[in-house]
Amino acid sequence: MSRTKIFIFLLLLAAIGAGFYYVPRSRPFESYTQRAAEAFQLKEFEHSIELYLKALKYYPGHPRTAEVILTIGDIYNFSLGNSEKASKAYEMLENRFPKSPETLKAFRHAGEMDEKNEQFEKALLDYQGLVDRFPDAEGVDEARFSVAMMAVKLKKFEPARRSLMAIVDKNPDTPVADKVLYQLGNIFFMEGSSKEAVEVLKVASEKYKDSPLLTEMQFTMANAYEEMGQIDNAMKIYKAIRYTYPNPRVVEKKIEKLNDRYKETKMFEQRALQAAKAANQAKGVPTTISPESQKSIKANFIRRKKDSALDKSLMELMEGEP
Repeated sequence: MSRTKIFIFLLLLAAIGAGFYYVPRSRPFESYTQRAAEAFQLKEFEHSIELYLKALKYYPGHPRTAEVILTIGDIYNFSLGNSEKASKAYEMLENRFPKSPETLKAFRHAGEMDEKNEQFEKALLDYQGLVDRFPDAEGVDEARFSVAMMAVKLKKFEPARRSLMAIVDKNPDTPVADKVLYQLGNIFFMEGSSKEAVEVLKVASEKYKDSPLLTEMQFTMANAYEEMGQIDNAMKIYKAIRYTYPNPRVVEKKIEKLNDRYKETKMFEQRALQAAKAANQAKGVPTTISPESQKSIKANFIRRKKDSALDKSLMELMEGEP
C-alpha cells in the first residue's frame, strides 16, 4: 500500500474518531438526561445521579439545570433515603434559583422529608421558606398550616395558635379552614383550656359537617367536656360517634368509663343518704330527706378534704381526676 493510501486511510480513521467524539455533543445535555432517566427506570439510582451530574458539569448554564438539581434531590430523598444529600441538593436549588417553580417544590419536599424524620425545627424552616418566597403560590395555606403544626410538635403552642388564626384571618374561605379550627381546638385542649376548646370545636363541627375531620372534632370536644366535668354532654357525643369514629373501640372504652363513673356516683349518693338517714334516726329526727337536703349532702361531700384513701378515690371520681 502506497504512502498516499496509508495517509488517506489514517485521515479517514481520524475523521471517524472525531465524529464519534463530536456527534454526541450536538445534543449532549439531552443525551445525558435521557440515559439518566433510563437508568432510573431500571432502578440504577446511583448511576442515574452520576449521569445527571455529568450533564450539570459539562453544561452548567443549561435552561433545565434547576429541573435536574431537583431531580437529583428527589432521587436521594425518595429512592435512596439519603436525607443528608437530598438536603444539599435542595439547598443548592434554593440558593441558585430562589424564585423558580422547582425551588417551591424543593421547599415542600424538604419539609415533608424533615417532618418524616422528626426533624421538626428544620421542617418548620422549610415550610416557612416556602411561605416567605412564594406568598401567593397556589396551596400556600397548606404550607402555613404545616408551619403551625411543626410549632405544635415543638410544643410552641402560642406561636402555633397565632399562625393558625392568621390563616383564617387572611383568608376566611381557605380550603384548610376545617383543619385550622380543628387544630386550634386541639391546642386549647392540650393547654388545659377545655372551655375554649369546646367553643372552637363546636363552631368547627357545625360549620364543616362534611369535613373528614368531623368525628375527630367531636371526639376532642367530648374529651374537653369530660375534663370540664360535663359528663352528660360528653356521653351524648361519644354515643353519637361510637360507630363512625375511626377507632370505635376507643369510644366504647370512653363510654364504659363514664358508665362506671355514673354507677360509682350513684352508689356514693345512696350511701351518703343512708348515712344521713341513720344519723337522723339516732337523733330522733324525721328520716325523710328533702331534695334540698340531698343536694346539700352531695355538695358537702365534694367539699370534704381528701383525708383518707377512700375519700380520695371518691373525690377523684366526682371531680373527674385521672
